[in-house]
Amino acid sequence: MKRRGFLVTIASPSGGGKSTICREILRINPMFCYSVSWTTRAIRGSEVDGVDYFFTDIDSFQRKIEESFFLEYAVVHGNYYGTSIEYIESCLDDGKIVLLDIDVQGVELVKIGGYDIVSIFMLPPNEAILRQRLVSRQTDSQAVIEKRLENSKKEIDFIQTYDYLVINDEIENTVQLVNSILVAEQNKVKRYVDPIEEFYR
Repeated sequence: MKRRGFLVTIASPSGGGKSTICREILRINPMFCYSVSWTTRAIRGSEVDGVDYFFTDIDSFQRKIEESFFLEYAVVHGNYYGTSIEYIESCLDDGKIVLLDIDVQGVELVKIGGYDIVSIFMLPPNEAILRQRLVSRQTDSQAVIEKRLENSKKEIDFIQTYDYLVINDEIENTVQLVNSILVAEQNKVKRYVDPIEEFYR
């Protein structure tokens, strides 16, 4: 039976592990697709343009804003991030589940757009572990780490607006929990297209 596609927004403070969990979910679920965001921030480590993000400069990003290219966009830690409308619409038309790796600002904008969304907020077990994860990445200065921790307090205030809260303690446990949520959501009656008609056909 044919099912409608929908969006999944997984948000967390910087260092919360959302990118890792998204990669694992996509690895075990080839029918899902990942929305590669556009950003003006610099490439980190082994990141690849067009795979991890579409990297661009501020002027180009702002032109795309003027052209209504983005479903949502936001400024996070001084950098622009955005999601392509065209890509999202194409995936939904194919009945796919689309994972969005976006922040709380982006989630609110997508909700306003009226899309069918399952929203998950992911947290480490406590603030000390969040700090430890940010430090162990070795990608940011101490000043940037402190800024990210300060911003995390504002992001956590949005938890009550989400459908699910997942505590990211061990990767395997978190992946299993998130995957269970998505499989259950995928099988909700509202996401089937004319199930009774299809049954009797």
